[in-house]
Amino acid sequence: MAAPAEAVPVHRAQVLARRARLRPVRALERAALVELADRLSAVAGVDRVLARPATGSLIVETHHDAGEVLDAMEEAALIVTRRTPKPPPVGQMVKLGLFQADMGVKSRTEGALDLRTGLALLLIAGALVQLARGRVAGPATTLAMAAFSLIDRDGAAG
Repeated sequence: MAAPAEAVPVHRAQVLARRARLRPVRALERAALVELADRLSAVAGVDRVLARPATGSLIVETHHDAGEVLDAMEEAALIVTRRTPKPPPVGQMVKLGLFQADMGVKSRTEGALDLRTGLALLLIAGALVQLARGRVAGPATTLAMAAFSLIDRDGAAG
């Protein structure tokens, strides 16, 4: 008889009334994920467990309350729930996204253009469109000032 496998640490990514998505804390090979799905499907109250190797997650479908079934899986020492890490602050994610966009623009233009200069050019184009429509005092001035502000920052940083 094979030795009992130890409990797999997982995050409860999503728990609904009769469905839950579990993500192992450490990435599992396809075979290990399928084997874990087979072991979890033997717990009372489980309809089926789908292994999703592409996302590294398990979908547990139950005919009882999913939270209670997951608790039963923990009691059977099949899984151990770990606290899901908090997502990074929104400001940090925005800065990362802008940095990645800037690097993408630089790499695609071989360093000739960066995100700030590209945005300044778009604002200048918008100001010219507004000037052509005869809207000098409002939109054209605002867009031009925003564009010059971006260009001036470029000059101060360089």
